[in-house]
Amino acid sequence: MFKSTNLDMFTFPFTNFKNKTYRYSNDLVELSGDKVNFMKITPEYKAQIKRKREMLEKQPEVRYQSFPHTMEMQWEFVELLIDLSTAKYPEHFSVEKDGDQWTFTNHILEETEVFTFGDESSIELEPYDMIGRHFHHDYMLMVNRDDNFYLEVAQESFAALFSPHWNLGMSFDEIHGPVPFVSRDGIDLVDRIRKFLLTIEPGVPRTRVNWNLMADRWDVNYETMDIWGPQREKVTPENAGELVHLRVEEQWFIRMPRSNAILFVLDTQFLPMEDLIKRPEWLEITYFNLADIPDYMAEYKGMAPFLPQTVEYLKNLIDSMKEKDKQEKGEEHFVQ
Repeated sequence: MFKSTNLDMFTFPFTNFKNKTYRYSNDLVELSGDKVNFMKITPEYKAQIKRKREMLEKQPEVRYQSFPHTMEMQWEFVELLIDLSTAKYPEHFSVEKDGDQWTFTNHILEETEVFTFGDESSIELEPYDMIGRHFHHDYMLMVNRDDNFYLEVAQESFAALFSPHWNLGMSFDEIHGPVPFVSRDGIDLVDRIRKFLLTIEPGVPRTRVNWNLMADRWDVNYETMDIWGPQREKVTPENAGELVHLRVEEQWFIRMPRSNAILFVLDTQFLPMEDLIKRPEWLEITYFNLADIPDYMAEYKGMAPFLPQTVEYLKNLIDSMKEKDKQEKGEEHFVQ
């Protein structure tokens, strides 16, 4: 199982928990300037790419899906990723463009892709799948049609109750149909978010942070529920610190200028519960939010079978920290 070995607690994209009570939040933020480029090369880059490619080879239909009519927008996606990566990391990626003859070089992996731009017969994989295998993010392309968005291309290796094979062709509303908390003050949140996405313009992407919990698993899709479903029962208050991970997605929503589609980019990172002790303020607010999460939302996120054990683990961890702090203060007072 892929394991992050160089986690920087100060750069980890912690959740959007802001209060000690749970609240379903969208919180899309506009990006500008240097932040528009979502490319990120991590210390685990090679391990991430190895894992992503293994998943794509092992479950090709589950991990990658597209419609035949999407080739033009797939090439637009290729151009976007190559331009962003070479602009931000010229030491790692380069491209030579001789008319339609392109040569893209990944210097980290020492790999070169030579192709005729716009001609899918010049490469073995589909354009979207080919270029996506050079970057650890997950990508979904949703086509704007009739004031809605429809999933028409997807490549995903860190699924969270989502599957390109299952969800291909669904509208934004249909994909989010299972969300139990869709209204607040009489407002349909799914409808509001969809309408907000319609306002995104090329060159001005939006971003947000989403979260979930995973039990001894980095990836849960519908096709493998028979495997990961029972795994959730292994969690106890004693082992939750090691087995349960906070799954945090940095999400980007980017309007493609030619196709007018929305590119949905996911950068997924994981933090074991036991590491929260390194940031006490994260530990406390995570505990309060998980203890407050409604049953129906816990069911929707797939964490219901192990949530009580995780909450108990966090409470015990907080109590032990307080007791240790109390003892240390007592010893200081005695010395004085």
